[in-house]
Amino acid sequence: LTNSQVTGDKPKLFIHAAMHAREYATSPLVLQFAKDLLSERDTDADSQWLLDRHEIHLLLHMNPDGRKKAETGLSWRKNANQNYCGSNPNAIGTDLNRNFSWGWNTVDGGSSGNECSDIFRGPSAGSEPETQAVETYVRALFGDHRGPNRTDAAPDTTQGLHIDVHSYSELVLWPWGGTNTLAPNGAAMRTLGRKLARFNGYMPMQSVGLYPTDGTSDNLSYGELGIPHMTFELGTDFFQSCSSYNNKVLPDSLKALKYAAKIVEAPYLIPSGPDITDISSVGQPLNAIAQNYRITLKVTASDDRFSRRGGTEATQDISEIALYIDDAPWDGGQATLLTASDGSFDEKTEQGELQINANDLSLGQHTLYLKAKDSSGQWGALSAQFIKVVPPQANRAPQASFSYQCDELTCQFDASASSDPDADTRSYQ
Repeated sequence: LTNSQVTGDKPKLFIHAAMHAREYATSPLVLQFAKDLLSERDTDADSQWLLDRHEIHLLLHMNPDGRKKAETGLSWRKNANQNYCGSNPNAIGTDLNRNFSWGWNTVDGGSSGNECSDIFRGPSAGSEPETQAVETYVRALFGDHRGPNRTDAAPDTTQGLHIDVHSYSELVLWPWGGTNTLAPNGAAMRTLGRKLARFNGYMPMQSVGLYPTDGTSDNLSYGELGIPHMTFELGTDFFQSCSSYNNKVLPDSLKALKYAAKIVEAPYLIPSGPDITDISSVGQPLNAIAQNYRITLKVTASDDRFSRRGGTEATQDISEIALYIDDAPWDGGQATLLTASDGSFDEKTEQGELQINANDLSLGQHTLYLKAKDSSGQWGALSAQFIKVVPPQANRAPQASFSYQCDELTCQFDASASSDPDADTRSYQ
């Protein structure tokens, strides 16, 4: 998925689902993600810039033959290759997530050489056609960004992300899966995993914490190529109930996938930066700003949006919130910095504000692009918001608003939040 009329070398997200046949929730989640991006393109500014700026590659079902087995009522995990375990027709096939070439059969207990085992790794590395197809696609998509040694790190600026969607256990996992040793880029992937788990409420952990594995898809993307890799273990059951899927699994995981799509330009860096959490206005609604009015744009940013299950991440104070109108940063747009609503940027969650005079904008739709930086100098994910400027309206009265703080019988009042949509507020009493 991408806007083909916007050319260039675009950062890429690859999401791949349904490698294991009985894991029903995975494919419909990825399909719904695609539907949402496309259906919301003209109404949701984030969906629009993601499709313009990035490429979203989706493999909706890696194991269709195995899925037909599962649909008969069997708890089927493997593919349906009849060349293995001929003695038991209900145990044929290879576990595709033990068949990837890099790191194949290298971990004691990480896979099985028994053809009838649920984790049979296949007779050789990459022996299965499904595995071969994914390996060919991923290598062509990303290229190789990591050296030949296991201790070689990919550059922090590496673009691209691979998410492999499985079920179940409510987990977000990252490499390595065969050792407790931290991967060369493990700290950055841990930060990304904890950020993603903040959206769906899952437990973030290094893959080996679930159980030792080898020949898995993260060995291809991260082990061989240096591309960060995340595994989602969705929900609480292989055959997830529709009510649980619709009410919990789907909405929470869609939020995580959309965030993942935002950060693929630098997934080893951006997740450590702050997120834009709210965009609102005072004076007039963002979807109908009269051209003779002005509004106060209010934007909240937070550097503290990580799951704390199983560990914590370093967080910093917000130092800047930047706004670009219509021309995005990658198109040479010039940033306008917001001022701190409380007078200074010195906390991990801050609100910034900026007055926008609609007279400076043409009638019609405009796009606000916003991002925030923390005191370490790291910018976070970009968020966008549509606004609409409509024809001028008759003069309206200013809106009074005040706050106060009292110490016994002495009170201080602040009416600076009062606003006049047509002009600067001249005075208040």
